[in-house]
Amino acid sequence: MVVVVGLLVLTGLHHVFVAGMRTQTTTSLQTEVNRKAQVAVDDISDRMRGAETVVDNGTDRISFIDQDGNNVRYWADEGVLFRVLGSNDYSGGIPVASDVSEISFSYYDTSGQPAAAASDAVRVVVRMGVERLRHSCVLESGVTLRNK
Repeated sequence: MVVVVGLLVLTGLHHVFVAGMRTQTTTSLQTEVNRKAQVAVDDISDRMRGAETVVDNGTDRISFIDQDGNNVRYWADEGVLFRVLGSNDYSGGIPVASDVSEISFSYYDTSGQPAAAASDAVRVVVRMGVERLRHSCVLESGVTLRNK
């Protein structure tokens, strides 16, 4: 009788332990996804804030001249967000984030309307999604160019 009660208690503790481990794993994955998205969007926003002009206003990439006169480019390729400084093409670069599921840039002029040309952009909205093992996060950040 005592053995049966002991086994029932151990079985119950095992189920509680397993449930706790699953919750912890899920929380860790979601935290990692959120962190990746936040770090990447902050990197783009911080560098773009001091931009003098937008050079390329693609919906899935951006190129701008920063306050030091450097050409800065961001784009995603096969789930990796890249940044390159000083280059005129979208190749090579430093990986900024992995597991990128979406990235888009929207450009607006001084009246708040979509910018007709890259050089007309004074505000850029970045939308980026990161997804890993069914955990996802989508962040959006609006940046007004200070030096425009």
